[in-house]
Amino acid sequence: MPRKKFTLEQRKKMLEHLESGATAADLKREFSIKDPRTLQRQLRQAREEQTLQVVRTDIIKQSLRDHLAEVRSLIENWSAGIRAPSPPSCDRYPLSAAEGAEQVRLFEGIREHLPFPELWRSYQALKLKSNEYMTICEDLHRQVVEKAKEKWGLTLLEKNEQRLGLTPYFSWETLDRAIKVAMGDRRPGMPRYDAAPLHPQAPELEYLTCDDRVILYSNEALRYTEDHRSMIAEWARSEMIVGLVKLLSELRALERRIQDVLEETLLRRDYILYGCRFCPGGAGFAFR
Repeated sequence: MPRKKFTLEQRKKMLEHLESGATAADLKREFSIKDPRTLQRQLRQAREEQTLQVVRTDIIKQSLRDHLAEVRSLIENWSAGIRAPSPPSCDRYPLSAAEGAEQVRLFEGIREHLPFPELWRSYQALKLKSNEYMTICEDLHRQVVEKAKEKWGLTLLEKNEQRLGLTPYFSWETLDRAIKVAMGDRRPGMPRYDAAPLHPQAPELEYLTCDDRVILYSNEALRYTEDHRSMIAEWARSEMIVGLVKLLSELRALERRIQDVLEETLLRRDYILYGCRFCPGGAGFAFR
């Protein structure tokens, strides 16, 4: 007669009943076992399976703790990179660090650990508007330089060049001040200028600083100061700058909204309430 086979669940139930006070006779009767050796063998196997399950559970729980720590660290890194642009951004994309975090494979799981539709809508809007902001800034930098070249007859210099012309800082300094004036701060419209010969051996070539930043080289540098002040005021009133200030305000509002959600999520540890396909033992294992 073939030996009767018992399932893992049946052996588990045998052990539970034994620990609850059932006798060997009770177990043999309940599970239709005739040979006492069969019962002892099944109970021994049940204890081994129980021990293995405890070990596996502890391993999975520790792995889950490690996974959730990695999730938190990635959320913190991502959050640190979510910033509205600082005017007048042009040479560096403000969300490069945040989008770098998105390239980490685990980020696929972050969306599952943070299943908040408004968070992801706001983040997508921030990325789209940041791209729009950068495009406008790049165009404005070109226009500022072109108008100055047309008005003053100066060329745009390469970085570290020291000859007659506009330095790469010229458009940055002009736009930065115009944006701040358009936002209601009148102080940037009255910068401090200074001029001096570039080299004692070449006194005919002077540099002009705008609050310590060299913005151009000329034979008569100080004669550009009033024109530059007027240029700042003119750009501050322009439709493009007014539109840029509005866009910047929207970007900063989106940044605050996203950061508020992420800060509360990290404080409450909401991310542990949800699982992802990278969670050891399956999503929600720790809460079983």
